Amino acid sequence: MLKQHRERQKKLLPLFSPELRATRMAFAKGLKDTFLIFTVVFWISICFLYGSGYDTTRHMKDGTTLFCNMDDSQWAASLSTMITSAFDSPEMLRLASPADCGSLAEVRDKVWRGDYWNAVVINEGFGQALDSALAGGEYTPGDAVTFYTEESRHYFKVAVATKSVQMALTSLEATFAQSVFKAAAANSSAAEVIGQANPRALVQPFSFTLDNIAPYHFDMSMYILSVTLSLCMVVGSFIPSNMWKSIEEPFFKQIHIYQLIILRLTINIVWAFIICLQATGIVFAFRGPSWSPTVGDFFAMFGLFLLNTFAFTFFIDCMQNWIHPRFLLGAYFTTLFVNIAGAMFGPELNNHFFRITYALPFYETGLMLRTLLTRGSYDKAKFAITINVLWSVLWWVLSTFLIARKARLVRSGKMLMANVPPPPQEKPETAGEAALPVEKIPESTVSTETIGSRESAYSSTSSGSRLGKRDNHRSDVSDIEIEDS
Repeated sequence: MLKQHRERQKKLLPLFSPELRATRMAFAKGLKDTFLIFTVVFWISICFLYGSGYDTTRHMKDGTTLFCNMDDSQWAASLSTMITSAFDSPEMLRLASPADCGSLAEVRDKVWRGDYWNAVVINEGFGQALDSALAGGEYTPGDAVTFYTEESRHYFKVAVATKSVQMALTSLEATFAQSVFKAAAANSSAAEVIGQANPRALVQPFSFTLDNIAPYHFDMSMYILSVTLSLCMVVGSFIPSNMWKSIEEPFFKQIHIYQLIILRLTINIVWAFIICLQATGIVFAFRGPSWSPTVGDFFAMFGLFLLNTFAFTFFIDCMQNWIHPRFLLGAYFTTLFVNIAGAMFGPELNNHFFRITYALPFYETGLMLRTLLTRGSYDKAKFAITINVLWSVLWWVLSTFLIARKARLVRSGKMLMANVPPPPQEKPETAGEAALPVEKIPESTVSTETIGSRESAYSSTSSGSRLGKRDNHRSDVSDIEIEDS
């Protein structure tokens, strides 16, 4: 056995042998292409990921704040003017001040539906309460203004918008306090005003109360949901495609194409059901104490995960049956990063280029999950479900054609199972090409006897050659010896 091993080793070629030059060049070209591809993929993915969350304040005017003054006093009019001036800045949301805001319930409903990012309301009775406080009455500054916000649209973008409005309102407190003191001291001395008024009315004549009307009811929602969606996407999409690669060859070559399509569809659906059930269980296991889900919540979340996984599963099917393996991992990588960027950072307050995220299943699934976790706020379920269903159907229909195309090419020998053409093969040597060259003889020396002897020699040569092939080259007599004889 050891002797056989040594004999086999002697037949192997060293890496830098001349015979392997073509193989080395092909390998080097593959490395170069892979390096270039992943350099481009890396930059595209990282630029999209960081760009989708970069410098939100530059596009803050794409969001709108609803401003309502529900008090008709002079103090409310003065504060309204200050608030309007504070929003006249590129770093602030656009301010909308309709003539009729309706009731507080209607204002809350507009923010709840997502018509506005947030709302600032000067509450009714603010001026009367401040006048009473300047005469020595009780006063609560937080009752002056109510700031309504909601987290369901997108947590990070809403956090930026909420912080900017809070900072603007806080910066007005000192300015408004100075104007209140000057107005109160216009008709009497400063000492009388200070001695008579409630100190809180002079130091902080207005403040605001924050009302988050759409809390998540979920302690780690952004992190859990992003990781869980990624888990469904990776495990539910990439794993079955790689598993299929290990078993597909006999099916491609031996069964009907329509059965092949049905088999692959069944594998993808069953796998997606299993993974999404487990992912839903993970969310419910780590939901935290602030969310009390129902059975309906479980099936709703399971359905959302399933739609999202279907969209990516059939997309990966298309890529696997169409793209060269050298490009396949790059397509996976780009798809994952672009969708995660949309789900984590959102497109609402970014450059308009990132609005393409609205058409991505990951982002739309994230919105539906936020709607579910906030008990119905910012409800865009119809649009989100439509996007997921359209992507799923589109990729599945396209994958059926690509599977049928690949099956035909594999069976005809024009494609290997790795989506690459077979290597070129040298043509086999034919019997005619193996015949001996005919010796040219000058016409002047050609005689009947010479021609006869030459024909006899060639017939002996061809017959001897055929006989040698039949006997598996057992005869040691060469063509030259036959001709000489």
